[in-house]
Amino acid sequence: MNVKKLLLLASCTVACQSALAEELLDRLEVASEKIGANQGSFYVSRVPELKDKLPNWEWDDEIRTASKCVLDGIETAKGREIAEAYVAGLEIDAAKEITSMTQLADQSSIPDELRGDDQTILTLMQDCKTMDISAERLKQSGFWDAMLDPTIMQRLTAE
Repeated sequence: MNVKKLLLLASCTVACQSALAEELLDRLEVASEKIGANQGSFYVSRVPELKDKLPNWEWDDEIRTASKCVLDGIETAKGREIAEAYVAGLEIDAAKEITSMTQLADQSSIPDELRGDDQTILTLMQDCKTMDISAERLKQSGFWDAMLDPTIMQRLTAE
């Protein structure tokens, strides 16, 4: 194979990988926004006065960049299949109606390789700043302070 063909093949491979990564990030965005909306609906169903304190669940450039960092980190640490399984698990969760705090804590849709004692996601969320971004948005909306009220937590956790 000549050099031109090798360069073309390499360029096509990089372009295809980039397109697949972008598609996976798009899927993560849709699932994350839906999960946020579902969580918001659950919170308001239990504590209606939280309605005006919910953060905006829609992604912007800041959260998209941070989430891409997390997704890329999962792929680097665990492989493409695990990154895809992670997004597929979130898509499963996004399709479910949230009916309890116990359900919110359920991680059964997340790949086994990212559960239990594995710190990959937690570390990446800290390093990529998704936790900081989310916390800041929760604080700005007033939701953070509301969640510190024990009576609100009691109402949310009541089964």
